[in-house]
Amino acid sequence: MRLNKSFFKVSLLLVMAFVAVSSIGYCRLDGIKPSDCKVLKLTYAEVNPANSYSGYIARLFKQRVEELSLGTVLIDIKYGGTLGNDNEVLTSMYQGDNPDIIRTSVSYLQEYGADKAAMLSTPYVFANRDHYWKFISSGMYKEFLDEITVKNSKFRGLCFIEEGYRHFFSRKPINSLYDLSGLKIRSAYGNYFEDLIKVFDATSVKVPFTEFNTAIERGIIDGGEQPILNYLSNDLYRRAPYLVLDAHVLAISEIVISDNIWNQMTEEQQRVIVRAADYIQRVNKVTIRGVEEKTLKTLKEKGVVVSEVEDMSPWKEKCSELVFKITKAYSELYNKIQDLK
Repeated sequence: MRLNKSFFKVSLLLVMAFVAVSSIGYCRLDGIKPSDCKVLKLTYAEVNPANSYSGYIARLFKQRVEELSLGTVLIDIKYGGTLGNDNEVLTSMYQGDNPDIIRTSVSYLQEYGADKAAMLSTPYVFANRDHYWKFISSGMYKEFLDEITVKNSKFRGLCFIEEGYRHFFSRKPINSLYDLSGLKIRSAYGNYFEDLIKVFDATSVKVPFTEFNTAIERGIIDGGEQPILNYLSNDLYRRAPYLVLDAHVLAISEIVISDNIWNQMTEEQQRVIVRAADYIQRVNKVTIRGVEEKTLKTLKEKGVVVSEVEDMSPWKEKCSELVFKITKAYSELYNKIQDLK
């Protein structure tokens, strides 16, 4: 997504008014000059392009880590799926290979034990954006974030990033939930998303994110569902210009680091990574709403046909059985989230 640079500068200044800025370097605390320290180089995988919101978050994380470590921990960001799609990258990390860090949808992490985190992709689990941020500020999120660390010795959760609502889009007009019937929709990774598409009588088709545009162009799929930030930044709107704002899922991704590299770090290096992750989660909170609003305006200006949904009740009713199926194993946690409304 081609976002205005001045917008991010203003947003960053606002964040810095809330976030305490400090410069802690593990070498300095050890009484060693930074110039005498061994530099640790990490690779960060991002499937979206550099000009996307996710790319912006990646650069902030890199900047914060390098500032806090006084340049002794460096991060090389690989944008646009150059290291493969999320599933391929996670497999590589699980096997102890590069990269060291990835931002990925929580649904991809279910295979590695993050069942609770994957539950955050339940349709309409959050009544609105404020509900989600209450979940974060309550501290309850830590149980979901830490699950992959507890259950899996290969990964460690650092923070959650909210990417805005996921909506359906197609190369054919969508004015209601009934217009999804019979469409071939690209499914995000995980059974939840496959089941979600089937709920609306559409056909679920698995396509790697890196092949999304090609699949639409060749008629393999009619469309998909994504946050509008990704819909714009990956040019999906060019081939599928019909968008319905059904907001079926608030897109939550997780930044995880390989335990292989984590265990090689000093305690101070680990603190730097954790503090940087906390920082970008705060940045995310104060920037995402404005970015999403600006994105929707841009899409309309580019000719995307946007269908507003005035009554979400039929959409939620369609998903009710699926919601029960997803949450029944963690009904107590689900109810606690609902109590935060």
